[in-house]
Amino acid sequence: MDKNTIIGLLLIAGILFTFTLVNEPEPEEQVSNTEQVIKDGLDNNMVAVDSADDLANDVATLINLDSVPETIKQDTAMLKEYMDSLEMVEKIKIELSQSAAQQENFGIFTPGVIGENQYSTLENDKIIVRFSNKGGRIVDVKLKEYQSWKDYNAGGTDSIPMQLFEEETSTQSLRLVHNNAAVETGDLYFEKHALSDHKLVFRTKTSDPNKYVEYTYTISENKYDVAYSVAFIGLDADVAMGDVSLTWQMNGFCTEKLASDERMITTIMYRYNEEGRDYLSESGDDELLAEDWEGSMNWVAFKHKFFSSVLISEDGGFKSGHLVKKELEGDIYTDDYYANLTLPAQSVSNYTFYFGPNENDELASYGNEMEGIINLGWGIFRWVNKIMIQPVFNMLRGTGLGMGLIILLVTLFVKIIITPLTYKNYKSSAKMRVLKPEIDKINEKYVDKKDPMKKQQETMALYKATGVNPMAGCLPMIIQMPILLAVFRFFPSSIYLRHESFLWADDLSSFDSVWDFGFDIPLYGDHMSLFAILMAISTLFYTIMNSSQMNTSQPGMPNMKIIMYFFPIMMLFFFNSYSAGLTYYYLCGNLMNMAIMWAIKKYMIDEDKILLQLAENKKKPKKQSAFQKRLEDMSKKQQQGKKKK
Repeated sequence: MDKNTIIGLLLIAGILFTFTLVNEPEPEEQVSNTEQVIKDGLDNNMVAVDSADDLANDVATLINLDSVPETIKQDTAMLKEYMDSLEMVEKIKIELSQSAAQQENFGIFTPGVIGENQYSTLENDKIIVRFSNKGGRIVDVKLKEYQSWKDYNAGGTDSIPMQLFEEETSTQSLRLVHNNAAVETGDLYFEKHALSDHKLVFRTKTSDPNKYVEYTYTISENKYDVAYSVAFIGLDADVAMGDVSLTWQMNGFCTEKLASDERMITTIMYRYNEEGRDYLSESGDDELLAEDWEGSMNWVAFKHKFFSSVLISEDGGFKSGHLVKKELEGDIYTDDYYANLTLPAQSVSNYTFYFGPNENDELASYGNEMEGIINLGWGIFRWVNKIMIQPVFNMLRGTGLGMGLIILLVTLFVKIIITPLTYKNYKSSAKMRVLKPEIDKINEKYVDKKDPMKKQQETMALYKATGVNPMAGCLPMIIQMPILLAVFRFFPSSIYLRHESFLWADDLSSFDSVWDFGFDIPLYGDHMSLFAILMAISTLFYTIMNSSQMNTSQPGMPNMKIIMYFFPIMMLFFFNSYSAGLTYYYLCGNLMNMAIMWAIKKYMIDEDKILLQLAENKKKPKKQSAFQKRLEDMSKKQQQGKKKK
């Protein structure tokens, strides 16, 4: 306890003693005061007593009687006042103790510990950003041009701006090392030093007016970003500049129709300088530890499904840090996003917050590959989307057509592109179908499987004689796969499908429900998606139609047809909660595939001509390939080994 505290307590004790002597009541007044105390006690159900003496005795037992003057013990009213005074003294002692601890922990920042929450707002035609002087931070952001699914589905004439996060479940705080202790700016009340339509300045309260931390927020017109400047004024000797870190955390709101579907593509994305973007796992919890940090990171994005909250460094990047993403349960929040980022050791550093849609042109305008936040897949799938699907989609979108028609035209474009490959695939299947009787004879000849090498040798000889390549049908399929699978990423990640209706689907970016069960069916869901059902049915018909063109009864594959027919049922369960735009695309693709198959078989492939061509090929002299030579040598060695035995 310091000198000032001791002096204060002595003064209070002296005042109490003087008050006792001067204000000693007359006997009649004493009784009156005692009766009033009894009445108050009974009214408040504090004690049950029979007399003033009982009350005095009960109250006196609550304190150390040896420390109470006799004149006060005999007067219940004075005893009560004395106890209140002792309580006040104790409170002062606690407050003085807390003040001393705060002074030790917060140092020059101690004046900022006490204050009241005050809010300010910056707004443009895109976003509404609200700030609090507690921590001098952004506490919530609303996007004017977008609505949450809940508000959109509720209808009404008023458009309610969509909120990305809230004050209660978010953090934005600098960690400063001062007096060998950690000071969190999130615990301090800032002073507002400037506020205009586009600019807000906060400063920490300090015991030295020439030393403070200053935050400057600036919002631009027609943009989704907020410039954020951090300045340390006169604090070079008080703050360890190399140890300053920023904690940025939020629980992202569920803004879409189905929270579980939304969580499938929410994550934390980031980009190292001069490198491509990377991200934490989109499914489950994940983190990037400080020891795994590989360089200077120039942006970190808390990716919601169709929107992102991004922190961009304008001064060289974050050289170390820690990122954590945790999935949350329920229908209110998607993920808990957390980033702890080490700031550059400099007196002023500049950043930009982006709070906006995952829209390619908007993100690309920052020139730092932020468009990579839109996850179009990895490797070749991403390139197919970027150079083929996305340009065509954007071109059609510019025509003003409805989204349902645009998806249909994109499907048609893809099918036209891969038609030559489809034709080669069907032609190869036709050749294999024509050869099937001869292949069946070879299989019957070696049905006991005693000499599989010889069976394989004769089969290959047949292929060589007829000029048929059994792998010719696989190559076109392999080439088609990146195109067919690329859209699996494209449509669910496209913000342009969001809140776009088509036929019975009220939102093509989410599932279309024609029947809500009111209960959950394991692996299927609590609703019935009609587009998913139609897609599964069309897949089944396409499979039946396609299997008639293929040899699915080859040895070693007795259950091939069963697997092919079971696949559409699996798709029904898998796609029930997926984007209606995606299932509609696959439905259109199946219908077009059946039409193309029918046209090719009807007008482009004549199996009788193919049979004649294969017969002509048999008559032509053939040069033995290196592969066939090796196969023949292996067969001879195998036969020689059997003879030796």
